[in-house]
Amino acid sequence: MERNEVLPVLYDLAVTIGSEISLRPLLLRTLQRLLYYTSYPAGFICLDLPTASTAGQKVQVRIEAAVGDYELIGLIGQQISLPRNLLYGAPLRDTQHPDLLASLTNVHTTYRSYLRLPIDGIGVVVLLATELTETGLPLTHVLQPVMAHLAKAITLCRSNDAYTGGLLAERNLFSEVFINSASGVVITDPQQAIVAINPAFTRITGYSQEETLGKTPHFLASNRHSAGFYDQMWLEINGVGHWQGELWDRRKDGEEYPEWINISAVRDKQNVLTHYVGIFSDITTRKQAEAQIHQLVNFDTLTQLPNRALFSDRLQQACATSVRTGQHGAILFLDLDNFKNINDTKGLEVGDQLLIEVARRLNSCVRDGDTVARQGGDEFVLLLEGLSNQPTKAAQQAETIAEKIRDTLNQPYRLDEHTHYTTGSIGIVIFLAQQEKTKDLLKYADSAMYQAKTSGRNAIRFYDPHMQAAIEARADIEAELHQALAQQQFRLYYQIQVDSLRRPLGAEVLLRWLHPQRGLISPAQFIPLAEDTGLIMPIGLWVLQAACAQMAQWQHNPLLRDVVLAVNVSAKQFRQPNFVAQVQRTLLDSGVKPSNLKLELTESTVLVNVEDTIAKMRELKLQGVSFSMDDFGTGYSSLQYLKRLPLDQIKIDQSFVSDITTDANDAAIVQAIIAMSAALGLSVIAEGVETEAQRDFLDSHGCHTFQGYLFSKPIPVQEFEALLSLSSPSVAIN
Repeated sequence: MERNEVLPVLYDLAVTIGSEISLRPLLLRTLQRLLYYTSYPAGFICLDLPTASTAGQKVQVRIEAAVGDYELIGLIGQQISLPRNLLYGAPLRDTQHPDLLASLTNVHTTYRSYLRLPIDGIGVVVLLATELTETGLPLTHVLQPVMAHLAKAITLCRSNDAYTGGLLAERNLFSEVFINSASGVVITDPQQAIVAINPAFTRITGYSQEETLGKTPHFLASNRHSAGFYDQMWLEINGVGHWQGELWDRRKDGEEYPEWINISAVRDKQNVLTHYVGIFSDITTRKQAEAQIHQLVNFDTLTQLPNRALFSDRLQQACATSVRTGQHGAILFLDLDNFKNINDTKGLEVGDQLLIEVARRLNSCVRDGDTVARQGGDEFVLLLEGLSNQPTKAAQQAETIAEKIRDTLNQPYRLDEHTHYTTGSIGIVIFLAQQEKTKDLLKYADSAMYQAKTSGRNAIRFYDPHMQAAIEARADIEAELHQALAQQQFRLYYQIQVDSLRRPLGAEVLLRWLHPQRGLISPAQFIPLAEDTGLIMPIGLWVLQAACAQMAQWQHNPLLRDVVLAVNVSAKQFRQPNFVAQVQRTLLDSGVKPSNLKLELTESTVLVNVEDTIAKMRELKLQGVSFSMDDFGTGYSSLQYLKRLPLDQIKIDQSFVSDITTDANDAAIVQAIIAMSAALGLSVIAEGVETEAQRDFLDSHGCHTFQGYLFSKPIPVQEFEALLSLSSPSVAIN
């Protein structure tokens, strides 16, 4: 044993000692492990040493365990005479007094070295060697904690063995107590066939003696335990002699019930297994009492919601989960507005009915895995888990649930044959991992709730002022977004698409929101909001109609009539059952040639319900509409589906193009996309082209259509028309 191995060794010894429940295997296994780690070849253990008299005299001791020497093992259980100086005294590693070992007269091996390890007043472990083992460690000091642990284990195992021995004594008295025992008793032969039961067995299980004898106890088994559970149970019974624990069995009438059972293996004086004895009690009443206690300790008696203590435990667990996942959580602190008035005017009974109904409504508003608890009085607290790893998105998710709660609580309550109304003020705090103490999180949520109260009640407030401001700004934009279409605040911008000679081929249509007060609002700010609110569908239809209307105006202009406009279609818009009809109606109303319209779909859009996607695309292609897959390479396209889609074009995402000349991985991906497109007979266009080096790389590797700031940024229609009017399609755009 080297110095760096000490801690693992002590841990293994502690586990070995702690895993035994019977004295005999405890001593044997401990001795085996000590010999293994100290490199001593043999050793023995003596317990209950007699009081020593004078130095040098011998004492009679009993060998409780021995390992490593055949003759020494033969002395187990016998009384032998050994020198006091060998057995008594402080821990010692000695090679100077081989004469002390000469008393082992029945042992042929001549031992010259020993290691004495006292067991805290209970006995002693003596390890033996013919020569002093080599080690640089102070074994007597290192192993002292092990001996202290062993002393406690010996006391516990003796107590357990006395209990097990009591089962054997009970067997001898079986004829006297068997009939009157309140516990069920079942005795089997070594093959586990039942040979005897007592009246309590019949009373508990419902099976008579005639229905039971000859069967194995397994016929009582319920379906609550696996085969592995029973295998482990019998392994312990046959290994250490007994097992006790909780089992679920089945009565004759089919009812499953819990029992506490002690099973012992009975052996004769020759250590031959003769019987198994099981003594069990029906603990149904105890389990019911435990469940009631658990309910009282952890749940509110009125609403049956988790109480403050259980909520605190779940909050601790949520924080630990957040550490592992990186996802935010949220606490919503809710206080009913003017609840005291209901209690004062309608009585406590009506108030209690209202609290019960509020609890029911709150539970209906949250997801599986979230927690609704009652803090006391009219205060409730909710724990939301598994929110986004982005704080703003997590706040939006929490606010959505809070809004749902507020709307639900605002509905009328029918109590005591009268209709009542109440509202709630909600404070929200977002947390990640264990950035704050749980008690502080509750304080923050309570503080936010108080802010909601002071702002006029029936309100929602975040503890974080910045987050509250962001949520309010988002709410303002959402409200204004509803008016943007009606007030014609949207604009179409156009980004030109050219070939390798810089000749214009068409343009991508891009949506811009020109707000009368805020100015130009970024699509990154309002498009996700439109997706969340469902406004993306009417907005998307407007974009399609406006683009077609613009192409209709260009039909009589030789420079513009052949321009192909690429219109982005959102997933929600495309999945509408009437999407194809919308496109057809728009083309018909505008009179635009369908070949001038190209619809851009993302990977995530086309791969959801592939068969429906293919059907819609084919129907529109029959009219001449073309399709391009946008942002290719950023999703999870399957070639199996890709080859079936009636696409015309693949668009290489700008995230690959930006580093194409400096990142070998991006270059390889782009080349693979170009090669794959060629193999599938698809054209390919690259977006986000900003440098000549990027254009040259793409052109030299087979991509001859481009879009990006190198040619033009997205511009309003007048500037786009001016850009094209500078040249004919045969002249390059500079």
